[in-house]
Amino acid sequence: MHLAKFANMTILEKIALALPAVESPARYMGGEANSVVKDHSQMLCRMAFVFPDKYEIGMSNNGIRILYHVINREPDLLCEVSFAPWDDMAKEMEKYDIPLYSYASYTPVRDFEVVGMTLQTELNFTNVPYVLDIARIPVWQKDRREEDPILVAGGPAMANPEPVVDFFDAFMIGDGEDMIIKFLRCVGEGRKAKLPRAQILENLSKIDGVYVPSLRPTVINEFGDIVPAEPAKGSYQNTNGVRRQFIPVMDPKNYPIKNLIANMQLVHNRFSVEVMRGCAQGCRFCQAGIWYRPCRELDPDDVLDIAKAGIKATGERELGLLSLSTADYKPVEGLTDSIIDDPFFDTVDVSLPSIRVNAFGETLAQKISALKGGRSATFAPETGSERIRKMINKTISDQDMYNAAEHAFSSGFNKIKLYTMIGFPTENEQDMEAFCNLIENLVKIGRKYLRGCQIAVSMGILIPKSFTGLQWAPFMDKETALKHIRYVRERFFRHPNVKVNWAGWETSFLEAIYSRGDRRLGPVIYAAYKKGIIFESDSYRFDFEKWQQVWEECGYDTSWVYRMREKDEVFPWDFIHAGTSKQYLRGEWEKAFKEDSAPVPNCKWGDCQKCGIPGFGAEIKLANDPVRHKAPSRTPEEIKKLVAERRPTQKSCHSYKITFKKTGLSRFLPHQNMLSFFERTFLCAGIPIKFSEGFSPKPRISNMGALPLGLETYCEVISVDLLQPLDISKENLPKIMAELSRPFPRGMEIVNIEPLKEKLSKHMPTAMIYSFTPESIPEGIMEKFESKTLPVVLNHRGQEINLNEHILGIQIAGGAIILKIKCNNMGTTASPFNIYAALMGVNFDPKKLDEASRRFLIKKIAMEW
Repeated sequence: MHLAKFANMTILEKIALALPAVESPARYMGGEANSVVKDHSQMLCRMAFVFPDKYEIGMSNNGIRILYHVINREPDLLCEVSFAPWDDMAKEMEKYDIPLYSYASYTPVRDFEVVGMTLQTELNFTNVPYVLDIARIPVWQKDRREEDPILVAGGPAMANPEPVVDFFDAFMIGDGEDMIIKFLRCVGEGRKAKLPRAQILENLSKIDGVYVPSLRPTVINEFGDIVPAEPAKGSYQNTNGVRRQFIPVMDPKNYPIKNLIANMQLVHNRFSVEVMRGCAQGCRFCQAGIWYRPCRELDPDDVLDIAKAGIKATGERELGLLSLSTADYKPVEGLTDSIIDDPFFDTVDVSLPSIRVNAFGETLAQKISALKGGRSATFAPETGSERIRKMINKTISDQDMYNAAEHAFSSGFNKIKLYTMIGFPTENEQDMEAFCNLIENLVKIGRKYLRGCQIAVSMGILIPKSFTGLQWAPFMDKETALKHIRYVRERFFRHPNVKVNWAGWETSFLEAIYSRGDRRLGPVIYAAYKKGIIFESDSYRFDFEKWQQVWEECGYDTSWVYRMREKDEVFPWDFIHAGTSKQYLRGEWEKAFKEDSAPVPNCKWGDCQKCGIPGFGAEIKLANDPVRHKAPSRTPEEIKKLVAERRPTQKSCHSYKITFKKTGLSRFLPHQNMLSFFERTFLCAGIPIKFSEGFSPKPRISNMGALPLGLETYCEVISVDLLQPLDISKENLPKIMAELSRPFPRGMEIVNIEPLKEKLSKHMPTAMIYSFTPESIPEGIMEKFESKTLPVVLNHRGQEINLNEHILGIQIAGGAIILKIKCNNMGTTASPFNIYAALMGVNFDPKKLDEASRRFLIKKIAMEW
């Protein structure tokens, strides 16, 4: 089809043509519940927040949620989200002339004043030119015109933005809550004053934390690297560099409540509350420990208020209490007591990821175990060798690990996940032997309590990152790395209690290049994208052979990753002042190799190490125990008794028949996703659903079979069993239908609720009424129907569908063909797509519904009972 055919169609109309051909149409539907919709013409500045990876990864990201919230609460600013389309959708977007669009208003991303990206991992780098091409924005910063949007990036991978500077106009370095508002207002005021692009960029560079690479000169150092001509010098307050920004306090006003509700299952289906930002453990390999300093904690009363309001607004069944080390959160036990005390959380899985081993005491273990969802513990010893731990300042001992395991398994946990690494400088076979001994001893502890206990070991490979004590270290060569991985794998091959996973050396090698690379990587990244190397965060997509071809074709020498850096070498990222000084980090590098060096303590508790962060400890903000939600500290036995007493009995049951519609793009919502929205909405409304009995309880929600994907319906029916009655009086019915429809995607809405006296399966419809309005109605349809000479076609299973038997009536009205199709004993009909395609004379492969027929806008308008 020629693109001119679609010139007069809206993006929304063209998306409807594209979605039948893609694997996961829910990724691209947009219209998520809780979307912020504003009048674009009244905005000072609009930002399209593009996540350069799949929808289900991006919608799980807490950073996007926070920035979406802080921008949209400003009356004259707007943020809408967008995501990188998978290959199949990218082909359809090209076919139907669809540029990358925002999900709330279906506006082309290129029409926004600002396009922002968060780069959570270096493995998203090749997706940057990919999404810019699809958005039809010039890929290279130097090629952008006055009317093109300003492109800005942030996120943890921007601790070294140099590999991707050629693609962006600016970068935000550090916490974005305050910086993003200043950035958007600067662009908005500049556009309003009709300032040239160059002047707007110069104005942006004056905002603390904003890096405009085109305005910072570079030189080539003695090793051939492109580095800043003026590296950051002086103290954090008086530096000539770009200062990494950090917000002074964790303000509850910055926490989003009404998060976007995804149209499909995500990587992390949970409501998250960041209880603490920053970690000062001082691990020498850890970039996050430097990048997010100082430690700032959210008041636990605010944590609970935000969690309850957020779960009510989104219907999530899991609560994630997030930080780099949640057990280091000062009031963690008081917060846990308050969660246990509140019956609201009885049906919510509560997870505390990132628990430091020597903070995991017996009391905390027992309380976490008592929480729903607390059956596995995650620890990060990094290595089983105490020698290496001392080198990297991981201040835990083997005995700490054994104590934590004892607390976990004795409290009812059945699994411990260990995050570990190989590839440290000086690492040898003796260190790997110590690694294995640690695992074996953990198994012995676990088997005292449960013969089937599990130790799940995840082994990564050290990637020396910028702004760490090990940024001077070389990356481990392939032969040595694989030798160390094999040592552990072979020791636990087919071990019933141990499962070992490991990172691919090749992927880690690429990350090592990205993490400390310079501007020479821009053309290499672009060449890789043009060779089809995208979505590399998906391990199945990674192709090392293609990368080797790219490096060879671009003449890029990768051998530098094996080089130990010189003590006074200038690095590509040295224009950033992270707060922690380079002098301090160099001291940490030197201490790593001194056997007599003392462990560096966690400065969070008052022992300031003078790392360079201003304040000498005054900037650390710790929280105290809850006051408004204060709860008693209970024993495990008291907790179990309390939860048992509060658990709702499921004896009484109130059954309802709910009729709803799915129109517009919501017709592409898959069956299971649609059912999950009904479970979600009753949780939002605080109405308990009856669950089935047995090992894996399921909510008692029934329907009359899966609806064909892409079929618009105005009369779909489900039944639900509830533990309390609904007020569906004539006066209250509209109100409760609106409330229950609130978490649904745009186009999905409840239209009636009525009591159900018997199971839905006892009273099935006899026929469905469908409507389709074609461009023109084929001649002779009525005659063929009346003479019983309609065709016989095959369905996707190869079974015959005799249209003369299935079609009970045909009516032509207002240009539409209205069919009455008989139902089987399950209350469903043959696919209306097959039937209408046959009537329209469309040929299709019976094993795969033809795309042309799936693009028919067929409406299910009524049922006959």
